[in-house]
Amino acid sequence: MVELRRTTASTVAILVALAGIPLVELAAELRLGGDGLLALAVRDLLVKWAFAVAIVAVVVRVERRSLSSVGVARPGWGDIGAAVLVFVLGAVSYPFTTPLLRSFGFETTVGGIERLATYPPAFVLALALTAALTEELLYRGYPIERIAERTGSTAVAAGVTVLCFVVFHVPYWGVGGTLQIGVNAVLLTLLYVWRRNLVACVLSHAITDVYAFIVVPRYLSQYL
Repeated sequence: MVELRRTTASTVAILVALAGIPLVELAAELRLGGDGLLALAVRDLLVKWAFAVAIVAVVVRVERRSLSSVGVARPGWGDIGAAVLVFVLGAVSYPFTTPLLRSFGFETTVGGIERLATYPPAFVLALALTAALTEELLYRGYPIERIAERTGSTAVAAGVTVLCFVVFHVPYWGVGGTLQIGVNAVLLTLLYVWRRNLVACVLSHAITDVYAFIVVPRYLSQYL
């Protein structure tokens, strides 16, 4: 009975981690509008933290496992170096993908970044750090480990999480912008599979978002 309860809770937690945010995104779009400050605050701050805390509670209180089972560990210098490398590779991809997508008539991340630039810097920083801390748990650490345990395949687990991560970005970033973000999704997933260190992924994600949401629009706007 106890094992059944843990398995059921783990299954529900996987579904919440991978599908919870897209469902809330849709509800926020319908009830609050797509670009408003309130909509972003609800779905990017409150909801993501609520889901992340729920997943941690499932791991610790229901599954009776440590957070190391979802990749939480002190990073070494190799992990930090890998995190920086992934950030650089992701940043380098945008100057190539932006004109390519525009040539096919797709919008890019530029529009979304310009919208974020209209909000207070402290709020944007909170969005960036929230995304890094919560999304890595929800879309890398927890589902990759638990799906891999059930399927016996890290590749399957990685593929499922990349797909779900990419899909939930569509409402705000559009198809073209989401394809660009997909590059980062693949890189971050490979980073997790390679290092099995969630903190490294959080670090890389945080650097990427702070650079994209704060540094680029405020100091490098002439290059957009």
